[in-house]
Amino acid sequence: MSEIKKLKNFVISIMDYPHMPYWATLEEAIVLLNFSYETSHDTILVFDEFYKLIGVLDQKKILRNIHPGFSKLSPEKVSDEWEKLISTHKLDKFKKPIKDFITPLNIIVDVEEHVLKVAHLMLKHNINLIAVKESENVVGVVKMHDIFHEIAAFILKF
Repeated sequence: MSEIKKLKNFVISIMDYPHMPYWATLEEAIVLLNFSYETSHDTILVFDEFYKLIGVLDQKKILRNIHPGFSKLSPEKVSDEWEKLISTHKLDKFKKPIKDFITPLNIIVDVEEHVLKVAHLMLKHNINLIAVKESENVVGVVKMHDIFHEIAAFILKF
């Protein structure tokens, strides 16, 4: 029986993942995520001035902040509300710094952690991305997509 690979095999280096400083604007974050579309990254890592990872900003959080009441609208009113938002040029929130919109990263796992424990933490905390440290320094992140793929490959070998 084969083993599940070590977590370190799934770590995406911070340098290889979309990232920006906390003072970048929401507009800049949208541009970066749009550019990252082909790499299937849907989250931006956000750093402080000392290059310490302080949080993440994902596509859902951006859409929620562009139009905070969006999820409460009836499906029939969605188009009208977006048209109104664009036509009235109420786009000043795009100039705000992303620090106002980020989700803090409260869970960081060690690079030697077991993949199944990381999957458990992701499920328990309803997150799709988790920071990974090595010797107290955050070195990258792991995505649920990759963890799931490894677990599925293991299961399907039986």
